[in-house]
Amino acid sequence: MKKLTKDELKGLLFKKPFIKRMILMLVGVAVMGICVSVLKLTHLGTDPCSAMNYGISAKTGLQFGHVQVIIAVVLFAIVICFDYSKLGIGTIGNMLVVGYMADFTTWFTQNILHITTLDSLVVRIIVMLIFVFIFVIAVALYINSGLGASAYDVLPYIIQEKLSKLFKRELPFKAVRIGFDAFFTVVALLLGGEAGVITILMVVSLGPVIDWMAKAINKILKLED
Repeated sequence: MKKLTKDELKGLLFKKPFIKRMILMLVGVAVMGICVSVLKLTHLGTDPCSAMNYGISAKTGLQFGHVQVIIAVVLFAIVICFDYSKLGIGTIGNMLVVGYMADFTTWFTQNILHITTLDSLVVRIIVMLIFVFIFVIAVALYINSGLGASAYDVLPYIIQEKLSKLFKRELPFKAVRIGFDAFFTVVALLLGGEAGVITILMVVSLGPVIDWMAKAINKILKLED
């Protein structure tokens, strides 16, 4: 397990420019929660992790936000056994914001907007395309904020490093991420979660987009200055 000194930990948690990074992270996780809730209305699936957690929520009766936190803590425990240097404030932000923002958005659409489902297939497809795009960008924003990612998003990096050492060659992150998301999609299907065409789109798009967005975000916001 990679250990951090006190100064390294401080640098990780408050990485400069801190305000830019904090805003990037908070916007990313908040938008992710909104997207998860809206995508659920389409009944075409959500992202792999949320799809699995909705399945657990349905089977246990626990609120979706609570399940998100529980699963995040379990994955967090796994990550710290290998390399907790990739964790940070963003890890906590994702753990606490995404699930409860999704719950709040669901409550708002049902009780204020009185929208419980989208009946028209055309509308569902349009909503799907728009919010899948927004969700993927939001994921890339918060991950590349540099303040740490969720344990779910950190695990593929750890797996990539371990497999690269095992096979003595650098494996592309996007390929590892696709395989990781595909595994959780299978689990979601077995649990009867919100897995569908959207989940498949997420599986094939998250890894490549995160990879591409890292360079774009640093260039536009000059986070490395």
